[in-house]
Amino acid sequence: MKEKKPVGPHKLLKICRRLFFSGALTVLAAAYLIGRFYTWRGNEAPMFLWLMAGAGFLSLFRGLQIASLRLCCPYCGASLMAGGRVPTDLPHFCPDCGKTLDDCD
Repeated sequence: MKEKKPVGPHKLLKICRRLFFSGALTVLAAAYLIGRFYTWRGNEAPMFLWLMAGAGFLSLFRGLQIASLRLCCPYCGASLMAGGRVPTDLPHFCPDCGKTLDDCD
């Protein structure tokens, strides 16, 4: 049986960013289309758009959840989320232990 290799912080950040930003774009697109349907047809918006918005919210929150729980220094376990937000880049060094994060993946 193959042993699972832990995901490094750089790969994990890519996954979190893709989930977060694709969810945010999906929610924005669904909100725009729902608003357009309300102005065109009165009080009718297709169920598909509501499901699309729900899937977008799930993706957005899943990206935040993965980042907050698993995006940490592989050496000391300190969180790499600066101030509770999804970072756009990882620092070169861990803010707590000072070890380099460039060679983790």
